[in-house]
Amino acid sequence: MGFRNQVNDGTSNPPRLRLQQNAWGLSQLPRGGIEWSTPERLDKIAAAGFTGFEAACQIPQEADELAGMLRDRNLGIGFSTTATEADDLLPYIELAHRMRADYLTVQVPGSLMASPQIADLLEEMYELVNDAGLPLFIETHRGTVTQDLRRTVKVINRFKKVRFTGDFSHYVVAGELGGAWSDDVWDHFQQIARRCGNWRGRISFGEQIQNDIGDGAGEPARQFKKLWTMGFSAWLAKARAGDVLPFGCQLGFAPYSLTDLSGREISDRWEQCLVIKRLAEEAWADAQPAAEEPTEPPPADSNVSLR
Repeated sequence: MGFRNQVNDGTSNPPRLRLQQNAWGLSQLPRGGIEWSTPERLDKIAAAGFTGFEAACQIPQEADELAGMLRDRNLGIGFSTTATEADDLLPYIELAHRMRADYLTVQVPGSLMASPQIADLLEEMYELVNDAGLPLFIETHRGTVTQDLRRTVKVINRFKKVRFTGDFSHYVVAGELGGAWSDDVWDHFQQIARRCGNWRGRISFGEQIQNDIGDGAGEPARQFKKLWTMGFSAWLAKARAGDVLPFGCQLGFAPYSLTDLSGREISDRWEQCLVIKRLAEEAWADAQPAAEEPTEPPPADSNVSLR
């Protein structure tokens, strides 16, 4: 049996959502105060009910120190990086193993590449990462091989194994998809969402990549929640015992975050992260009735994460 490109904790527990943060999204917080140290950031996310963290380390010492802090707080670990060629991933695979991360997510530059080239490149990356025992997710991001919806769907049709880290805010702002999404957009979104094994929580209105959604009651937030529910439901329908679906509440500092003329962020990103966390929890609850219950434990040769 081939490698199963799915985060799994090796238990017989029901499939679960792992709400998490990542290093980049916690930079320059809190708003208007002294920036939190790494231990303060991790204490903050653990206290708020997050159970995972996505790292982006560059050297072994950094990876070792961060991994120790994460294990002390019982936080699951993912690893994020950027790679242009498959061999670029070799040092990051080593760092991910060193940290005992349970997946690798990659941004792949190449927004002007044609879908046949993209599919060939991603296949090389999957062979390398999966052979190293790690699930691989390609992040949907502007300026990369997943620049636009049509090309991403063409890649899916050429390389069925591809799985994504779903950050659909990039599609919304790149396509200027303000207002209600058309049936055609929903169709493309569905083809990508049902292949997402990792998620990013960021909401765009179609003109900026990242917007303050208030309490999450507005139409843009409702559309994203519906999208997440659709993706969660598709994931649950194929999930097995011990499977884990990471969802990162990732809100970036300026220029992702809008600022006033003095450079002060208009939005409180930390408070907005908590709103997105709640919306993801609601989407997960909404996805349950439509999902199939897992009927069997993972097979003996299934990939098993260390967290």
